[in-house]
Amino acid sequence: MRKTAGILVLLLCTGATVWSQALPPPEMDLPEEYDPDEFALWAHDLRRFEVVTVGSFPVTFFATSLIYDFSIYAANDFSPEYGMGTQRSSTDIAVIIGAAAITSLVIATIDLIINVNRREKAESASAGTPYEP
Repeated sequence: MRKTAGILVLLLCTGATVWSQALPPPEMDLPEEYDPDEFALWAHDLRRFEVVTVGSFPVTFFATSLIYDFSIYAANDFSPEYGMGTQRSSTDIAVIIGAAAITSLVIATIDLIINVNRREKAESASAGTPYEP
């Protein structure tokens, strides 16, 4: 079975390189870059808020999970039956995910406030020069 799967993968990889599409000819038009004024500042802020929220979620989930497990372990006088990760029900997982999501939203909100304040200071210092994100 492994030998057949290996041969199939080898054939697919070889076929993909042999029959792949050629590079587009240089005379084809390339898409234009975005104009800095094409999107409103609130759209840039919203996109950054989204990226920071989603990007920080794995880290906050890991940290929240560790803190939650350790607090359960410590609350039960460090009993071995309540070791790290051993006593998780679906309710516990929902609490961990909710706490991680709220923490990610708080991090993104703090980032948004910092960026808006920084932009306002830069605009007031430059006396009317528009801010480019």
